[in-house]
Amino acid sequence: MSNKNLTIELRARLDKNKQTFFVGKLVAPVLIDCREGAVFLIYTSESGAEEMQIAIMDKKEDDSSF
Repeated sequence: MSNKNLTIELRARLDKNKQTFFVGKLVAPVLIDCREGAVFLIYTSESGAEEMQIAIMDKKEDDSSF
């Protein structure tokens, strides 16, 4: 884990309609402060290597057009 991003491993599950969703768990003495924004990155392109990253929003790049 880098000192800039928190990485949480995700596990694939199937819902009742056979659609894939992902579950991640974290137990740690941490607090995510979203007052100035947070970025949630989801990587699912490689089976078995799914992950979600949560990072502080970079104030230099304000791309709120998505």
